[in-house]
Amino acid sequence: MFETDKGIIATRLHRAVAIFLLCLLPGQSQAVLRIDITDTAGLQDAIPIAVVPFATGAQGLDVDISEVLANDLKRSGRFKVLPGSSLRAFPQSTSQVRYADWNDTDIEYLVVGRVAESGNGNLQIQFELVDMVKQIRMLAYAPNDQGVVEYCCRYQVGRDQVRQTGHTIANLVYEQIIGVPGVFDTKFAYITAVGEKDNKRYALELADIDGNNITRVLEISRPILSPSWSPDGEQLAYVSFEFPGRTAIILHHLAKAERRKLISIEGINGAPAWSPDGRRLALSLSHRGSPDIYMVNVASGQLSQLTNEPSIETEAAWLDDDTIVFTSNRSGTPQIYRKNLSDGTPAQRLTFEGKYNAGATVSPGGSKIAFIHSEDGNFRIATLDLNSRVLEVLTDGRLDESPSFAPNGEMVLYATEENGRGVLGLVSVDGLVTQRVSLANENVRDPAWGPKR
Repeated sequence: MFETDKGIIATRLHRAVAIFLLCLLPGQSQAVLRIDITDTAGLQDAIPIAVVPFATGAQGLDVDISEVLANDLKRSGRFKVLPGSSLRAFPQSTSQVRYADWNDTDIEYLVVGRVAESGNGNLQIQFELVDMVKQIRMLAYAPNDQGVVEYCCRYQVGRDQVRQTGHTIANLVYEQIIGVPGVFDTKFAYITAVGEKDNKRYALELADIDGNNITRVLEISRPILSPSWSPDGEQLAYVSFEFPGRTAIILHHLAKAERRKLISIEGINGAPAWSPDGRRLALSLSHRGSPDIYMVNVASGQLSQLTNEPSIETEAAWLDDDTIVFTSNRSGTPQIYRKNLSDGTPAQRLTFEGKYNAGATVSPGGSKIAFIHSEDGNFRIATLDLNSRVLEVLTDGRLDESPSFAPNGEMVLYATEENGRGVLGLVSVDGLVTQRVSLANENVRDPAWGPKR
């Protein structure tokens, strides 16, 4: 939670209500930003791999593509990257690999590559992935539709696309070895707060998942909450407090830098969540009393009420185009429920372990939910397998919240606190790999992992 929220918000379930009652004053300008991502820890069976520095004939490059690739693989927690000081040789292609040079190492895979000027101001980047156990080249050549053998891993890119190409190569290597698509070229959105009390400023920002390419989407002196990506990655929906007297759900088209107020009615307008088809948003509204779940058509603005209870109903997420999960305290404590939107059946309670379960997000494919779980007064991130109903606590923090799945379902991004300020955390779905994402001199909250585009 932001620093000004401490002591006001008892639980996340009541967060939107509490912030709505705050009186906020204008803030000051934003500080210079930097995101640091810590190393992974705790995974004992990481796959040993070596990334040989790419040979280059290109001059004046600001980005080392082999370093980008190695860091991506290392941060995934699935690979143990051989340090540069331990490299036995520096081949540029598979034909130059002498397997005997690596016999005293435990590496299972080797990545080699080259960067060259292409003659038109661009760069030609190519790479090969070698299986050192089987002593074969894994990613190199592939037949096209005409049966002609072509190099599959060669790229013509601009000089400003080296880092992005490194992420692309990391995706290919990850998928080839692990069997799951990589997400190293995706982004996450988050909210920052800087300044003290009377001078608070809030910003909505985007960053690559390695912390680079930070883009400020919006900066205002009023709180921003709950960013939610559209399925195509072109828009963000979020809650804004910038309008006098009431909150609003805003749709923000990123490429066009256009904002549209979707809904702003009396009471709480909170917790927007895009449907998988991108045509609707689920949200929480309280204009008729206690908060209930509604659905709004993005194109027409037409509202449909999905729950009608005297309890607090909030934080909906979509399992599929016809099913939502949401938080409700109808049982006396905040718990997560599932509701089919077409058959009229009552909502089904999903969580029974713990005194507090709230703020669910759905994994790709809908087999799991991640949420905030509390049994002993500490708020941690947990997952629930919707088939086996097994609940697993992934984190050990005191105030962990706002979980968001990676597009491949392998990790969960969340908000937490460290040394008295808001930071982001990453944890693998088995709980073995943990990371921290921090922003110098600022509080970071409400992360949302963007879709694969």
